[in-house]
Amino acid sequence: MEIATILPIKYLKMREDSEYNMCLAHLMKSQEYKDFFKAQAEKGMFVLMDNGVVETDEPLTIEEIMNIAEEINVTEAIIPDAIRDKELTLERGRIALKYLEDTGLIDEFQFLAVPQGSTKEEWKECLLEMLNWSVTTIGISRFVNKYYDSRLEALMDVPELINSDKEIHLLGCAGDPIEMFEIEKEFPGRIRGVDSGIAAIYAQEGIRMDSGAGKPQVDLNFDNEDMDVSLLEDNATWWEGRCLGEV
Repeated sequence: MEIATILPIKYLKMREDSEYNMCLAHLMKSQEYKDFFKAQAEKGMFVLMDNGVVETDEPLTIEEIMNIAEEINVTEAIIPDAIRDKELTLERGRIALKYLEDTGLIDEFQFLAVPQGSTKEEWKECLLEMLNWSVTTIGISRFVNKYYDSRLEALMDVPELINSDKEIHLLGCAGDPIEMFEIEKEFPGRIRGVDSGIAAIYAQEGIRMDSGAGKPQVDLNFDNEDMDVSLLEDNATWWEGRCLGEV
């Protein structure tokens, strides 16, 4: 299982040796941000690019996403979705896939689809349709905790995904990163990767992750330039180790 640690722009180089990276399409207006992930891709690192919906409530269009994807040469791009909205997610996904097929881009990049729904039944229906899509990966959002106690419970509810040839990526971290380890332990080798900015969120608030404090309910400020670097590094190391069950 690979781990992508999301950091503010100023601190990206703390993880420049990471072979697994997550970048956010809506931040590509920053030349520094864009240059960093372009360099990661040029070094042969895996670069997964999100569509921006979690941070802005509205994803970039598939055309905008692919313009960035081609410029940076990302490994995989997340197609547009809509948080907890099954029908809009499926509509956006179908439109995106038609565009990708019509342009031939479907064969040039990997793509990740994120099932959504307002209930577990809707989420499962959305996911089951996506298993037939021309995508490499299914992303499991932390937002399924609205109707599942954990993503482990969610994954146990969809053996069709576990038994499929789709890769699985866990999007974000709702609380204790030990969740990632528990999922990997239950389904050895089925989770390709995970990502979160949780380590930086704790550091932004001046909190050590190993203190036992609950996750701060704030957004990560990607423009933050005043973090305690030592605390950020400690938190990032702890989050990564926790995902692997090492702490």
